[in-house]
Amino acid sequence: MESMKQMIEVGKQYFDQKQYKKAEHYFKKVISFNSSYADVLNMLGVITHIEGKFSEAIDYFKRALKVNPNYTEAILNLAVLLNDLGKYSEAKKLYNQLKKGHATGHKQIEPVLRGKLSNLHADIGEIYRSIGLYNLAIDEYKKALNLNPSYIDIKTKLGQAYRENGQLPISIKELKEVLKLNPNYFPARIQLGVTLYSQGDVSKAKKEWQKVISQDPENDYAKMYLRLCESGSSKKNFSKKDNVKK
Repeated sequence: MESMKQMIEVGKQYFDQKQYKKAEHYFKKVISFNSSYADVLNMLGVITHIEGKFSEAIDYFKRALKVNPNYTEAILNLAVLLNDLGKYSEAKKLYNQLKKGHATGHKQIEPVLRGKLSNLHADIGEIYRSIGLYNLAIDEYKKALNLNPSYIDIKTKLGQAYRENGQLPISIKELKEVLKLNPNYFPARIQLGVTLYSQGDVSKAKKEWQKVISQDPENDYAKMYLRLCESGSSKKNFSKKDNVKK
């Protein structure tokens, strides 16, 4: 029989690889023997949140906080979920609890915590986007950017989500705003090219990819898209799943 430590380690490996069903199997075995592992309960909360089992996720996060009331990640995860469910007063209490726990004395959330919250919203946005729920993904990316407007990687993902949702002009606007912030952020320029191509502006799309090649001659995505243009490939090559990974 596997030891408790081994089960937790295997579960964490599956969790990190986003093989959530397998991770859940091991974590549930762990808490059936010992329910005092706050990190395991927190990860089960994340998994059930992803699965759309919101009541179950809330229960896991609360159980994690009973074990460790100062568990920052569990507080943040629960606050994000409650906020997404429209339970704003409950979420606000948790934010306040977190601020008091860190004794900052500031009216605003600490930069580190703002970053953590942004990334949590962005992660949820990625999940929604991966299953085609683009409106929900857009909402999550916007929440992330409200906390940290300078996160250009998230703003790029927002531009992609708009394109995947058929909102090409807004996609172009978002991606151009990223390039104003950082003209050398190649993922945004490549995605701008994809959106331009999707609406039929082939010459403009090629110019964006050529700009990338001029600065990064070995950029695989820019080279691939330019080859597709040169071969006369249709717009079908640029499907909703045609996204640059960050």
